Amino acid sequence: MSDQPLTVGVFEDFQKVFQEFQRKVFDQFTAVDRRFDVLQRNMDARFDEVTGQIDGLSHRLLRLEDEYVLITGALKRLENGAKTVQGRLASIDQRLARTDKRLARMAKRLDDLVAAKSKYALRSDVQDLRVRMADLKARLGALEKRRS
Repeated sequence: MSDQPLTVGVFEDFQKVFQEFQRKVFDQFTAVDRRFDVLQRNMDARFDEVTGQIDGLSHRLLRLEDEYVLITGALKRLENGAKTVQGRLASIDQRLARTDKRLARMAKRLDDLVAAKSKYALRSDVQDLRVRMADLKARLGALEKRRS
């Protein structure tokens, strides 16, 4: 076939086939180009959405970090307050122990006085002292309850 001469008719037929080929290729490229444009718009929209979500997460993370700082500060203040309260409770415990010992000594002395000198002690004075001792014991019990 390559030995045959190229005629105008064959050339025109070739040109028609070539133009048809060009048109089909152009149409296909145009269709592919449109599909790429749609794909590009979809990708841009998705990237914008993902970027927005990442920004939202970043803001949430920053708020959580701020809350963490505030919570740790509050926790430190609570721990310091607890230490102060423990120190005060220890002091109250010591004072209660001393008061309890004094009350026991006073009760023993009162009982000794009443036993040794029952004829000198007035019953009303003894009753009054016992009521006062009962009141002191009640107050001591209330303090011990507060301590617990």
